[in-house]
Amino acid sequence: MAALAEGDMAVCQVDGVELLICQVRGSYYAVSNRCSHSGQTLSGGKLRGHTISCPLHGARFDVRTGECLAAPATRPIKSFPVTLERGKVLVTIDDGNG
Repeated sequence: MAALAEGDMAVCQVDGVELLICQVRGSYYAVSNRCSHSGQTLSGGKLRGHTISCPLHGARFDVRTGECLAAPATRPIKSFPVTLERGKVLVTIDDGNG
């Protein structure tokens, strides 16, 4: 995936996992594109700083860690390691044990 502008998001599939890639303050983050509460896609939500909000019920998550920040969600979303290589955003998908 090519680089994103500040505050932009993009959805992509890596090894069958639907990801939301976010660029915040010069860093890239990858999280699951599904809210842990409703299963709603987070790509329709708003990214404010490091916080993505679910467009359905307003649950909020930290894109750096996947931590749940606001109800009605109570569980985090999965986050994935991101590296930059030659201007490309690379995401590492683990073996499912994380």
